[in-house]
Amino acid sequence: MKLTVMLAALVVHAACAQTPAQANDAWKKMEFLLGAWTGIAGENDTQIGAGQGVASFELDLDKKIIVRHNRASYASGVKHDDLLIIYLDIPDSTPRAIYFDSEGHVIRYNVATPAPGKAVFESDGSQPAPRYRLTYWMERSSLRGTFEVAPPGADYQTYMSWISKR
Repeated sequence: MKLTVMLAALVVHAACAQTPAQANDAWKKMEFLLGAWTGIAGENDTQIGAGQGVASFELDLDKKIIVRHNRASYASGVKHDDLLIIYLDIPDSTPRAIYFDSEGHVIRYNVATPAPGKAVFESDGSQPAPRYRLTYWMERSSLRGTFEVAPPGADYQTYMSWISKR
């Protein structure tokens, strides 16, 4: 009986394991995000006023996930903290992400890297709820970002944009 349980556990572990090459390829496309960033958003760049913040992207859990911690403060008095975890979905190692914030939001994202130095996080549009798109791209030595919202049946509208430096 013990041998059967051990063999079953080994089979499950082997089926769920990703190869180092799969993880390395996916993370190489997102390594431009890694590090600590300080960002600013101008008065017209957000719907809640000018702001500034800090974010960090770090590989974690033996390079199996990327974790982003973000903290922002706005001239309007609004403060915002969030956590984004990027992971590889098995079996094809498709990048996905899950987002949590201090306001109670949870967003599940599909992740695409359509060009070098660019990552697009897009929520699943199958629910009758707003869709969300978070986009990062490198522009010279700056990391630029936009967060967009699309009500059901409508196009994306920019909610916020910012520029970050290391």
